[in-house]
Amino acid sequence: MWKLAGVLTLLLLLAACGQAGTREKPPEELDGYGALIASTPVARVEGETVSPDGRFEVRAEGASGEYVSGIQPPEYLQIVDRETGEVLWQDQGWLSQSVLWSPEGGFLALAYSARTWCAITVFETENWTSWNFTLPDGNPIPEYTFLPEDKAWGVWQAEGSLDVTIGRGGDGEERRHYACAVEVRDETLQGTVWEETHEALPGSYDFDHDGEPEIVELVTVAGDEEQNTVGWYELRVRTGDHHLYWVQSFARAHPGWGSCFACRVDGEDYLLRYRPTMYQGFATYEYELFSLSEPGKEVEVQTGGVSFDINFGSPFHESYDPEAIAAFLEEVHGLLEDSELLLTTESGVFRSGGSGADFKDDLAHWTDEPLYDNRKSLEENIRAIGAYQEARQTAE
Repeated sequence: MWKLAGVLTLLLLLAACGQAGTREKPPEELDGYGALIASTPVARVEGETVSPDGRFEVRAEGASGEYVSGIQPPEYLQIVDRETGEVLWQDQGWLSQSVLWSPEGGFLALAYSARTWCAITVFETENWTSWNFTLPDGNPIPEYTFLPEDKAWGVWQAEGSLDVTIGRGGDGEERRHYACAVEVRDETLQGTVWEETHEALPGSYDFDHDGEPEIVELVTVAGDEEQNTVGWYELRVRTGDHHLYWVQSFARAHPGWGSCFACRVDGEDYLLRYRPTMYQGFATYEYELFSLSEPGKEVEVQTGGVSFDINFGSPFHESYDPEAIAAFLEEVHGLLEDSELLLTTESGVFRSGGSGADFKDDLAHWTDEPLYDNRKSLEENIRAIGAYQEARQTAE
């Protein structure tokens, strides 16, 4: 009997110890590390947590119990269907996590970091396949290189087109810019990356007429022969607080030729887009003069255009009206008189800066300098050039 009583007493003591071991300690009873964890905030999800259509949400769940640089990573990072609650994707939480949805919600860019590194993953929201961002050479973001803290690390320029900035800037960490194109191929999300250089153009312009000047930025996107990618140029207008207002792309390849000017009309600033194009002797010259009213919104003020061809003697010849051509050129040249060249790729030659009054590329497409006589009017010159081209082609 004594032995049985002793066994029962021992079992009761063990049960009591077990219960005491599972009881959550109040903060005053925690050891040093436990108290530290209890008082350490859990890293949240920064940025646009909910998709534009409200269907999906990126959320942090739980706490990892790990102390890292004054913060506690969440236990899990999840993408969930807000209507059903289904977890569509899950991974561990990180020291920081920031999300950026594309304009139509078809893609989600997720940036995350640990103590010594950071990474970016892009998801497509149809089947939730993903692509891990790499530099143009295929390498990941270098260790001890982080995302900016004073500006956005990424901007969706359009659906499937993401700009990324790497580096915090300042001493020891150069800031670099990249353009990413993502698309689904063979049911897998794939991406291509180009490096960009950014240059703030001189001059002060108020294209939205609100009394506050905008920032005009020239972006050069570098091509890569090894990856068989071509480069291009972008002209970007940003607000004073660096939000993207307007963007236009140009290239040295013939289909991407174009020019853009900062134009002054009646004391106000406008953008002048000019495209004098000619393909196999057929010309279409167009211009648009416009201001800006909100991000991506152009307010058209004046437009013009003329079409002609110099295929004299050909059954495909349509029209060559010297009076109409001269009237159009005089109109657009009048606007160019009080303008500054922001960017041109006409004739496959990139230039930036200088007076718009010196822009003569619109005639260079279909004539050469010896044919132009400065003693004659523009219309007289155009008639003479047409007569020369007709005589030359019909004689062949």
